Amino acid sequence: MIYGTKLLDTDIELFIAALTKTPVYVWSLDPLGVYYQVSSGIIVKYTPDEVRIHNEQDASISKWYSRESNEFSISF
Repeated sequence: MIYGTKLLDTDIELFIAALTKTPVYVWSLDPLGVYYQVSSGIIVKYTPDEVRIHNEQDASISKWYSRESNEFSISF
């Protein structure tokens, strides 16, 4: 768990975040096992394997992230 955020584990949690256009953080593990923020933005689409995030800072960037190797969270 990333402190100060709520992890989005299930399809319904991802769906609600996408539907409400809630900003989402994308986290990954470094080789030492420490989480670092890879990206942030709005969920555009998700599948059982990946989540597509539209970057808020650069409107032209939309990227797919693996659900197996990344975690997704929202601030609360």
